[in-house]
Amino acid sequence: MAKKILFVLLEFDNWQRGRGWSYTGSYAFIDGFARNGHQCTLLPALFGRAPDADDSFIKHAPRLLAGEQFDEAWVWSNHACYDENFWSWLKEVAPVRVSVALESLNYTPFEHEVLPFLQEWVDSGYASLPHCTHALVPDEMDVPAIESRFGIPAAQNIFLLPEELVLDAPPPDKEVASFIGSTYFTGPGYDLPKAHLLPRNLYLADRRLEGLMDRPHFQLPERNSDTLARFETIHKEVTERLQAGRLDRSAFAAYTNELMALRRDLFSLLLDGYRLGMANINLPTLIKSYSGRVLETMAACVPSVSWRIPERPRCAEWFKEDEELVLFDSIEELAQKLTRLRHEPDWRQHLVTNGRQAVLERYTSRIRCRQYSDWLDHGTRFN
Repeated sequence: MAKKILFVLLEFDNWQRGRGWSYTGSYAFIDGFARNGHQCTLLPALFGRAPDADDSFIKHAPRLLAGEQFDEAWVWSNHACYDENFWSWLKEVAPVRVSVALESLNYTPFEHEVLPFLQEWVDSGYASLPHCTHALVPDEMDVPAIESRFGIPAAQNIFLLPEELVLDAPPPDKEVASFIGSTYFTGPGYDLPKAHLLPRNLYLADRRLEGLMDRPHFQLPERNSDTLARFETIHKEVTERLQAGRLDRSAFAAYTNELMALRRDLFSLLLDGYRLGMANINLPTLIKSYSGRVLETMAACVPSVSWRIPERPRCAEWFKEDEELVLFDSIEELAQKLTRLRHEPDWRQHLVTNGRQAVLERYTSRIRCRQYSDWLDHGTRFN
């Protein structure tokens, strides 16, 4: 049976921050539920906006969506702000409310020492749970903790993407692998003297990877795209209208429709950008799970290379090692694997063929969202 589903998605009003917000962990859900026949409505929760601010869609949601009732609401919990007024309204319009986290809700003592603000991340991730009926998290270790503490069903979220965006191409004819991502909390604007000790930053600073890995950020196709300029302009226009009280339901729907199309187009450009390297690397992250770039790389028909997630046995079941995904535990091993990839084009082709097939058979938005619906409706567990 078709449902009406509200997606309260974290969003950004500038691309400098917004480009790191994975499509595979956000808008791909809308793609997937729509492909399964459901009616989807987007309510952006803009980063940095207080929920009672005049330019916050959260504040204006009861007016913009007046008269609507939803079967489900999916609420992205990290880095977004909600207040009691929002939750009271949401409970009236959506009996099933799913909290979606895209960050781990547990960190090591070392990570807390280096990044003291991580406790705020944990608190924000937990803040939505008393108001929700279900929880979806990326870190398998958080599932039992949430079920025990809040008494609601929880499951591990695996990133997903629309099957129609999966490329069909040979491996890139390159000799150097790419890392498309940022350093962690270093440089101007940060006062975190130990941030350089985070594993990702150690990899990026290590000279043993010179000539094997680069960061082609200034070559990414999105940088010269009219789509990117429009992404920034559309937010400026709509927030001005919102503050002036001139954003009605029709204009809001036009904005969200265009925003979804822009995000989809920019994601397609990102997939093209992954092909700038011989392979694409998922360096260590604060999230104790595979990040979206692992799946995105496979969808771009590029060999996918990732750090092995420590003490997370379920992650080891997602992909076949050296068949679909190349794994490493150290800088030395990464250098060895990249050198082998450079000299073995048949292995690169093997990885691309198998990785693409894994995406199409197991990780498309259509497949994963059908599994999420079965979980919500019938309690069916999924792999």
